[in-house]
Amino acid sequence: MSRYHRLPYPSFPSSRRASSGARSGSGFTVIELIVCMGVVAVLCGILLPSLRATRQAAQRVSCASNMRQIGVGLSMYANTNADRICRSVNAEGSTPQRQELMAVRLRNGLASAGPQGWDGLGLLVSGGYLDRCDCLYCASHHGEHPPERYNLDFARTSVGATVYGNYQYAGHVGPRGSEGQPGEAITMDAGRNVLLLTDGLRARSDFNHGNGLNRMMGDLSVEFWHDAQDSVRMQLPELPVTVATVDSCATYESIWAQLTGIDPAP
Repeated sequence: MSRYHRLPYPSFPSSRRASSGARSGSGFTVIELIVCMGVVAVLCGILLPSLRATRQAAQRVSCASNMRQIGVGLSMYANTNADRICRSVNAEGSTPQRQELMAVRLRNGLASAGPQGWDGLGLLVSGGYLDRCDCLYCASHHGEHPPERYNLDFARTSVGATVYGNYQYAGHVGPRGSEGQPGEAITMDAGRNVLLLTDGLRARSDFNHGNGLNRMMGDLSVEFWHDAQDSVRMQLPELPVTVATVDSCATYESIWAQLTGIDPAP
C-alpha cells in the first residue's frame, strides 16, 4: 500500500458566478434607467395638457356656481327693493367709473357709498343676501385680488382701502345715452336683454379665464362667452385706470356692449 494518498480536490460553489448573478438580477442598467425615464417623460407630456384642461373646466364650473349664487342674492335684493338691483356709485356721474364696478367696499371717507362703505355687490353681503363672501372670488383668478387679501376687511366695521371682488358688476343704471343723458335703471325683469355680471374687467390681470369668460344675464342664466382670439382681454388696460375719462368710459361701454351680444362661435 502506498505511503501517499491523493486527496480529492474540494468542491467549492462558484461564488463569483453566484454573486455576479445576484447583482444582475437586483438592479437596473444605465440604459434601462434612461428608457424608463424617457417613457415617464412621454406619458407626462401626453397627460399634463389633458389634466390642465380638466382643471380649467372645473374652475369654470366653480366660477359659474359663484355667479348663480350672486344671481340669487340679486333676485332676493330686487324683491325687497321695488325690482331694482344693488346701487353702485361707480355707475353714476357724467364719467362713471365703470372699471371700478368690481369694488364691493369703498375706501373710508366716500360719503356717497352705502353704510360702512358697502357698494355694488357688497350690499348683498352687508344685507345678508349672500351667505358666503368667497362666492365673490373666482378660483381661476391670478391677479392682485385673491380672497385671502380681504378676509379681515369683510369683518371690520370700516375699511381703509377699497375691497375688490373678481366679478364685474353692471351697476344699477345702464350706459349714458349718446347725448350724455343718464342711463336707464336696470331692473330684474329685463331678462336676457341685460348683462348683469361678467368676470373681472378692471385690467388684464383681472381677466380670470383664458379664451373667454363667464357671464350672467338678466334672467340669471350663466354661460361661458367664448373668445378664442382673446380680443376682449387685449382691449383692457395693462394697469387699472384710476381716473375715468370720456375715452376710458367709451372703451368700457364698448366692451360691455360686445359682451352683451350673441356668443361668438367657439
